[in-house]
Amino acid sequence: MGDQISLQQINHFSKEYNKDTANKIIENKITQNGIEDTCINYDIIDENPPIFNVELPESKRYHQKESHKCWIFAGINVIKHNVAQNLNIDIMDLELSDNYIAFWDKLEKSNNTYENIIALENTDLTYVRKEAILKFCVSEGGYWQWFVAIINKYGIVPINIMPNVVESINYEKIDAIFTEKVKKDAIYLLELKNKKESLEKLREVKNSFLQENYNLLSKILGEPKFTFDYEYKDKNNETISYQNMTPTDFRDKFLTLNLNDFVSIGNLPMYNKQYGKIYAKKYLGNIYQRSRVTFLNLQPEELKELAIRQLKDGIPVWLGIYHKKFRDKKSGVLDLRLYDYKEMLGFKPLNKKEALALNDIWLDHCMTFCGVHLVKGKPIRWKVEDSKGDEEKANGYYIMNDNYFDEFVLNVIVDKKYLSIQQLKLLEQEPIEIEVTDSF
Repeated sequence: MGDQISLQQINHFSKEYNKDTANKIIENKITQNGIEDTCINYDIIDENPPIFNVELPESKRYHQKESHKCWIFAGINVIKHNVAQNLNIDIMDLELSDNYIAFWDKLEKSNNTYENIIALENTDLTYVRKEAILKFCVSEGGYWQWFVAIINKYGIVPINIMPNVVESINYEKIDAIFTEKVKKDAIYLLELKNKKESLEKLREVKNSFLQENYNLLSKILGEPKFTFDYEYKDKNNETISYQNMTPTDFRDKFLTLNLNDFVSIGNLPMYNKQYGKIYAKKYLGNIYQRSRVTFLNLQPEELKELAIRQLKDGIPVWLGIYHKKFRDKKSGVLDLRLYDYKEMLGFKPLNKKEALALNDIWLDHCMTFCGVHLVKGKPIRWKVEDSKGDEEKANGYYIMNDNYFDEFVLNVIVDKKYLSIQQLKLLEQEPIEIEVTDSF
């Protein structure tokens, strides 16, 4: 037995494979129809009907297209019921601007990157690469804390005040251009630091970069409006008008949820993380030192209990998830039993602990829980609102079996008023820092 695969082994493999006639039958089916169509168990789809006994009112589905702005849309989906209620309009008629939030997020991410560089003591490129300080510095994607930070500082606007444009729904071009620009700036700041330039000089240069970034983003996404007139018809068919409104005026008048009371509760059963501890990502953020990505690591049953409490009060629940496995886009079903890989392929999937440890799953998508089906108080399946339109899935919703929650949901965002006294006490800890490249 050597360190290479021998031809004798290949011959043995082939003989063993062909001994079982079922292998050829499965081979023919998969090569003609694909893995999912061959391995799918339609009985599992039937076991997950789109029926929920705790459910928020039907609402308009957003479509992120190729923008990678799921985190922004998930945030909007959390607040839109509250905003629509305060506007006294049908929620189907409400649409908030994701482009407005994305503009300020990108500008603030660039400032966060520059400030991270300015604060560095070790400016050696080997260290910068090892720490991955610039790896995801201004890339699209985000967290609840970033959504809240932007709304706290810049407010929100209706979609007609800053609508989407060609590049705001196309992730690749703006991300590539803006990332390269900011990384080039970071290299220059590192050079200045190596020359022992003063903090005053570094900030002067940084501010010139920020002006360039504002100009660039305005040309591509459109410049945000600082004041606007807003007119709409309410549920009583009365015309309501506001003049010279600012985005923060709109927020203060129509958003009454206190987003700063919402906290991130994670479930990452990893070899390097403990339950009951708070973890925080290094370097990443948009508004510098006001958007730190943190989560309290708890057992999955605790996440479920907290999510159910919030849903029962009519408030959607943001969730971070890995959702690319065991899903059927046609029906919208997410269920660990959906594809029979074990029987068909002789393949046993990684469990959550193993998958997280090996970076096989990570927080790759943000959505919102907007319903749950309970039997004797226990969740059976969850209604999950996506931000990819309503053409696929169950009218734009996923139907998540509770077994999927256990393996692939990595965090939920809930108002801290739903936490127990013991859980609230845990929030007082100092966070443990985790790497930029961590699975969360």
